[in-house]
Amino acid sequence: MRPKFTHVALLVSDVDEMADFYIKYCGLKVIARRSDPKAGFRNIWLGKDLNFVIVAFESEKKPIQSISKPLSHLGFALESTEEVNLIAKVAQDDGILNYGPVYVDADVGYICEVLDPDGNSVEFSYGQKLG
Repeated sequence: MRPKFTHVALLVSDVDEMADFYIKYCGLKVIARRSDPKAGFRNIWLGKDLNFVIVAFESEKKPIQSISKPLSHLGFALESTEEVNLIAKVAQDDGILNYGPVYVDADVGYICEVLDPDGNSVEFSYGQKLG
């Protein structure tokens, strides 16, 4: 058996706001939408295709905040330091750049960290072995 990583699910305060963020910053598209008024939730699947998606759930409950939040993040690999710089510039203009851009080391590479509308960390990198 070889498990395949297929999705990350995030509890968010507004799925439409999340969709706008991940479309703008990560080049993702809406793969699917679902709502269940009786259960009190709606969700959106964001991805490039069905190989891997972010499932953003909006519920009547607020997202759980955690002290581990700065280390918890979604990581996206880019093709150059220039692309990292571009994302960082757009995020800085929007007031959501949290860190970088900076070269950390051979494992981490050149990164910047952007905060999505709920304060989740999204890392953009160049030079990591991943991606």
